[in-house]
Amino acid sequence: MSRRIIIVGGGPVGLCIAALLSDAARDASITITLVDAREVPSWNITDPVDLRVYAISRASQQILGAAGVWAQLSSMRVSAYEGMRIWEDAGGPQAHGGLHFDAAQVGEPDLGHIVEDRLLRASLFNLLPDDVEYLSGQQVADLVSEPGGIRLLLDSGADLRASLVVGADGRNSAIRQLAGISTTGWSYGQQALVAHVATRETHRRMAYQRFLADGPVALLPLADGRSSVVWSASEARIEGLLKMTDDEFCRALTEATCSVLGDVDSVTQRNTFPLQLRHAQRYVDHRLVLVGDAAHTVHPLAGQGANMGLLDAAALADVVADGLGSGEDPGDRRLLRRYERSRKGDNVRMMLALDGLHRLFGLPAAPFAPLRRAGLAMVNGAGPIKSLLIREALGLGRNRPRVAGITWPGRSLRG
Repeated sequence: MSRRIIIVGGGPVGLCIAALLSDAARDASITITLVDAREVPSWNITDPVDLRVYAISRASQQILGAAGVWAQLSSMRVSAYEGMRIWEDAGGPQAHGGLHFDAAQVGEPDLGHIVEDRLLRASLFNLLPDDVEYLSGQQVADLVSEPGGIRLLLDSGADLRASLVVGADGRNSAIRQLAGISTTGWSYGQQALVAHVATRETHRRMAYQRFLADGPVALLPLADGRSSVVWSASEARIEGLLKMTDDEFCRALTEATCSVLGDVDSVTQRNTFPLQLRHAQRYVDHRLVLVGDAAHTVHPLAGQGANMGLLDAAALADVVADGLGSGEDPGDRRLLRRYERSRKGDNVRMMLALDGLHRLFGLPAAPFAPLRRAGLAMVNGAGPIKSLLIREALGLGRNRPRVAGITWPGRSLRG
């Protein structure tokens, strides 16, 4: 058996697995190699705010603490949000039928944090121990199963042998495709537009989301006082928004959000990405396991994709670290199936819930809008139900991986 674990994908999920497993791997004399198609991540305080941001839940915060990175992150360009306002009516979040979530309702200081992708990746990379091998700018060319091992061939010509390959390489996972693992799901026929905007009024550490006829638009609070926009809509609508001048877009967003933060004064570059639901039919193959978007892709309307991936990372780290500690082969299918059993059911439930919300708010305004508003109003007035939903959004429900409930001391900087 090769004494190596290869993680393919240098996003937050792959980097987090490398950090969480590093101590157990070192104790078992196993090398961790991380292969990333991108260059080594870097971040500087003078860099513009990354357009890709994540709404990190409390459980994800604890996982990042276990990886040794949260203390550093929380002192940098990270924005806590203390509440969320959700509505459909054109009257704004205070209109009848709006849903208000506040951290104080469950005795928490906040509902989560908005974190930039580039900052998160760079922070995780900088805190990786030196004995984690990092191969950047290289892509997977082939995957070969062998008795007692697995080979990974890279486009650089490198030929790596491992006891376990972890596919953390995103929604278009090469590892998943090379392993012949099929997916179920569909395209929503929508795209999400992302940008950052300055508004006349401060965000007050609040997140806002309004459901429109063709998809939701959200404003997420950034540390510099601006808000991150995630506007999901039909492809035709998004194409129209991209063609607008900055002033035209600001006026359209002001109207779409009912001027909840006053006029939108300015906007950055606008980017888009397609929306789809995808789920791998299995997470485990011969000495191979899928995590994060490689295993599941969801609609972004509740910002749960990154949190689901970090829970995968923590669950896999729990299982593999326990196996290494008891002398088990980290690529053993029975061991990896423990991870699959711990995460697949929860992931399916979250995917169905998000898909159901998308479909519910996609129903025609007449006659469904009054029913939706009545439902939101009922939930808003039901304290126990609201508290349960808040705790679920925080990731504080059942079935948390072990490391999601502990905090480890920070590690020294890489190098």
